[in-house]
Formats: sequence, structure tokens, C-alpha cells
Amino acid sequence: AKEEVEKLTEAKTQFIMATQHHLRTPLTSIIGYLDLLFGGTYGKVPPKIKETLLKFQVSTKRLIRVVNALLDISQFQMGKRVVALEPNIDFESLIKEVMEELSFEVKMRGLYLKYEKIGQVPAIKADSEKLKVALFNIIDNAIKYTKQGGIIVNLKQAGKLVQLSVKDTGIGVDPKQANKLFKEAFARGDEAKKVYGFGSGIGVYVTGHIIRAHNGRIWAESEGKGKGSTFFIELPIG
Repeated sequence: AKEEVEKLTEAKTQFIMATQHHLRTPLTSIIGYLDLLFGGTYGKVPPKIKETLLKFQVSTKRLIRVVNALLDISQFQMGKRVVALEPNIDFESLIKEVMEELSFEVKMRGLYLKYEKIGQVPAIKADSEKLKVALFNIIDNAIKYTKQGGIIVNLKQAGKLVQLSVKDTGIGVDPKQANKLFKEAFARGDEAKKVYGFGSGIGVYVTGHIIRAHNGRIWAESEGKGKGSTFFIELPIG
């Protein structure tokens, strides 16, 4: 029975990997052609068309992330090592890169996205690409579930840890449901389902795995419905 389960699990992983390849290849090509358009290869792009293309680019990149997340989930569930830690990673630089990537969406929604840092923050030991995925998921999540106001990203040192907080003025999270978000695939709060019906909960679940693989901690706090949320990430200095 154990061998059968292992065979089925391996078959599922192979299927997901093949699906990821077949989906990601054309999506990557689309991004490549969009980059050529933005770079002026085919001439100057009129402002109105450029804005539409930017929306197209954002949506395509989002789909690529979903495809990648599905593979990550499969590998995490099989116990495979997905994160490769390296020393002296500048956490602040990763945060700023992600915020820049999300700036267009923030502007389109009429929100604010602010960054605050308290004092000097030491380097950390991290997988920079995977940590950027986690950061993107958390900040993007805050943007999706905030209709008015905005998001404040705060970074500080807390003893032997680096602490990131992402505070939004959004829909809030039921405190009873908050911890499930990082531990159960496809888990979402009740209010989240009402506001953003097409969400999957995949991003937050993958983020939980990534942070734990960094020997870190992640959690959410909220006073309840309509009172916003704050997501925290703590990582060891190194």
C-alpha cells in the first residue's frame, strides 16, 4: 500500500511538472514579447495602449506565479528541499524590488503603499528568489483585500531576528481563521471569499512553507471584520 501511495504521489508530481512546463513556456514568451514592445523594438507605444499592455503583463506574471506555486506545493508535500539558503542577503532590497513590481497595481486601485524602516537592519541568510515570492504574496494579498486606504510595510530588528510587518486597512481576518491560512492549502477567510471570489489561498500557503524553510515564523493579527490586518514575518539574522 505504501509503494502504491508513493507511485501515485510521484505520478502526480510528474503531471504537475509537465503541466507547469506546458503552461509556463507560452506565458514566458508572452512576457518576452511585451518587454520588446515596452522597449520600443516595434516603435513607440501610445500611452493608452501602454496602460492596457501593463495590465496584460501584470495578469500574465500573476498566472506564472500560480503555476510555479502549484509545483512548490507538490514538492513541499513530498518533503523535497525547495529553499537553498545563502548568507548576507539584503532583506530591504528584496522588499523594495517587490514593492516596485506592485506599484502599478497599487496605482490602479487608488491605494498607497508605504515603506518604513526602524534603525539599521542586518543581513539575513535566505533564498532570495523564494523569499521574494513570499514577500510578493503577502503584500499582493494586502492589496487585493484593501478597497480604500493602503498598506504600510515596516522592517526592523527585533533582538536576534529581523521582523517585517505588512499592515493594511482592508477587510480584516477572523482571528480564529488567521493561523489556518499558512497551514492549509486553499484556506481562505470568509470575508476574503466575498471580496475576491476567484482567489485560491495558494500564495499564502506557499508563503508559510517558504518562511518555515527559512527557520522563520509567520502569523497574522486582526481585530476582526473591516478593521484591517497585519501580517508578520520573523527571520533569524545571519
